[in-house]
Amino acid sequence: MTVAAAPRVHIILLNWNNSADTLECLESLVRIDYPNYQIVVCDNASADDSVHRLREWAAGKRLAPDIAEPLRHIMESPRAEPLPMAEIDRETAERGGTEESRAARFLLVRNEVNYGFAGGNNVALRYVLAAHPSGEPAYACLLNNDTVVTREWLSRMMDAAADPKVGAVGAMLYEYYMPDLVESAGGGRVHRWQGMPRATTATRQQRGTPRALPRRMDFITGACMLMSADTLRRVGLIDERYFIYCEDVDLSLRIRRAGLRLVLVPGAEMWHKNGGVMKHRSARHDYYMVRNSLLLVHKLYPALLPAAMAFSLYRCVVPKLVRGDWQRLRAVRGAYKDFFAFVRGRESAAGVGESAPPRS
Repeated sequence: MTVAAAPRVHIILLNWNNSADTLECLESLVRIDYPNYQIVVCDNASADDSVHRLREWAAGKRLAPDIAEPLRHIMESPRAEPLPMAEIDRETAERGGTEESRAARFLLVRNEVNYGFAGGNNVALRYVLAAHPSGEPAYACLLNNDTVVTREWLSRMMDAAADPKVGAVGAMLYEYYMPDLVESAGGGRVHRWQGMPRATTATRQQRGTPRALPRRMDFITGACMLMSADTLRRVGLIDERYFIYCEDVDLSLRIRRAGLRLVLVPGAEMWHKNGGVMKHRSARHDYYMVRNSLLLVHKLYPALLPAAMAFSLYRCVVPKLVRGDWQRLRAVRGAYKDFFAFVRGRESAAGVGESAPPRS
């Protein structure tokens, strides 16, 4: 496929104080075989030297960290240096950028504060929508910065995205540190009366062996989610009230409500480190998962909120009481308090008892 025939795809990454992972991901992206794409990195007000490192990398003055040994074949093909780059602020991005920024292969958007996963990605999504008038074919692909992808990753997803009945496309995610182990087959299911996402049944299976792929998915994971600009105009952007976690489920369910399909492409392979700077089984992770699962049910299935609250108490409070895990229990209590106080977005001061910002 030629550049002229291929729709423009904007691959969107967030960076927050984590240029090492971002640079590794970028090194894999500049080697993909899809002919017409732009990498958009939104830096969520990093307090370290991330922006400087990204500039140096684009100019060919800095090498990305070495990729893990089992995955080094991804980097076999050479990359062109330097990489054409433009840099703009958030306001300029949301107006559609400049002629220079729209033409650049690598676009760095500087956010003035940490908008979280939802708000940070929305900056880039507004850029995509403003840069492409309605009816002009264009796509946005949300991609976690702690991932690496194969050369054919985007081409294979775009083959599936060509179907006008498809609203979002996902890839096959493998564990970065155990590269033959499935992390997620594109996304998963969510029970309406729980609001908590569950990975598909292919999780933990071996790469290259027959596996039961999901017949239906309720959501595509935000770690890799490809959508057309027309789909975004139809269903809206990411709900920023979530800040982080469950926002991909909310968006996916809205896509399905619009009558569009969610599709997994098993041949689109990528590897995910999973967790970023917000670790699973941490107090902050508990806070956002508990509060946001209730928000999801309250927003989309309000009649089921009492059942969701009962399940949350059983699933998220009782085990911590039994173990005596008081720090995580305080975070869950803060999640309930903030949910009923209509605290949305970033957690309140009382939410998890500390104020370090979460991962982007």
